[in-house]
Amino acid sequence: MHRRYGPICKEEALFNVHVINVFDKADIEKVLRSGGGRRHPVRPPIEAIVNYRRSRPDRYASAGLVNEQGEAWHFLRTHLTSDLTSPKTISCQLPQIQEIADDWCNFIRYKRDSKCVISALEGAAMSLGLESSCALVLGRRLGFLASTLSPVVQELSEAVCQHFLATRDTYYGLPWWRLFSTPAYRQLARSEETIYTLAAQLVRTDREAVQNSPVLKSVMNAPIDDKEKIAALVDFIAAGIYTLKNSLIFLLYLVASHPGAQEKILEDSSKSYLKACISEAFRLIPTAFCLARVTTEPLDLSGYAVEAGSVVVCHTGIACKNEEYFNNANEFRPERWLGEERQKTLSNATFLVSPFGAGKRMCPGRRFIEQVLPVFLETIVRNFEMDVVNKMELQFEFLLAPKGPTSMVFKERDWSP
Repeated sequence: MHRRYGPICKEEALFNVHVINVFDKADIEKVLRSGGGRRHPVRPPIEAIVNYRRSRPDRYASAGLVNEQGEAWHFLRTHLTSDLTSPKTISCQLPQIQEIADDWCNFIRYKRDSKCVISALEGAAMSLGLESSCALVLGRRLGFLASTLSPVVQELSEAVCQHFLATRDTYYGLPWWRLFSTPAYRQLARSEETIYTLAAQLVRTDREAVQNSPVLKSVMNAPIDDKEKIAALVDFIAAGIYTLKNSLIFLLYLVASHPGAQEKILEDSSKSYLKACISEAFRLIPTAFCLARVTTEPLDLSGYAVEAGSVVVCHTGIACKNEEYFNNANEFRPERWLGEERQKTLSNATFLVSPFGAGKRMCPGRRFIEQVLPVFLETIVRNFEMDVVNKMELQFEFLLAPKGPTSMVFKERDWSP
């Protein structure tokens, strides 16, 4: 679309709703920085989820942190995410995260075949995501990295994936679900039911251990409805396992595709190259490759007047592949984040490299994922020589995800510092 129409274009969506698509860095930054949105940025809600949650007042007191707007959103964000986004909370978790990383390496050893191939990395990554998310949110490990894949992991994994697919199918296209129960809406309802039931069981089982988790303690002591607390914890766990799973698979695939990068990670005691690999993975394959906002004031975008109340989609993922901002933009080059290139890269990356969103509406688990990925990557590279079996294809599941099973080689590494 941007190749045909340029840095900005308008399309007419359903019911004569105009959607403005922007691809230019200056326009993207202007939208994300704009006016009153700095306090209460408005993001188009996922209306099918809002509808479902309003139909279940026995479980949900609101549409949730993702879908609420204005003061209601600000109230939830203030009371639910302070410890989840706290550097102190995350740093206290790092010793346990290292234990989880070591156990995941043993999990890989058990699951790989005689040729050292993991034929469906998604399941293993989902187990890691669930174990890590529960450790953060609930304050203790729940044993999801045992040699036999837990039935809870299998059921929750399938439900989370189905949930994102159903969200995509109800969000885009004709909203027939408003008139009658469509297959996509029924799938959304079933997956919400399963995710809530399984995750809430984990949360309620662990309520006696509130003192072990700053996140759990903060949420449980918040001056909000008990239903809101349980729903928030369920959402934290579900979003955590899905986002961490995909981010990790994208990162491992890119590093496995470049054996030289693995050697540089091992040789760099400062860990600068390791962190550069993660930044480059976020740029090349972001889980959230576009950000939507409803403008709160009139804006001038690429010379066009955009009214307040307009839906604007910022195509950050496409901008990250623009040669104007990043040289050899389609190549995996962690070096661009280091040395003489670093300042230019950081300048252009502002608001463009945003795999977890931007501003106050970014994913509250961003800090956690940014802290655990270096631990996981370093531990995996020290244990294994990785290689890819075939080219990864991507698909849109409301967020970006691998298409089909991802197969990778994990061969024991003969290396010592």
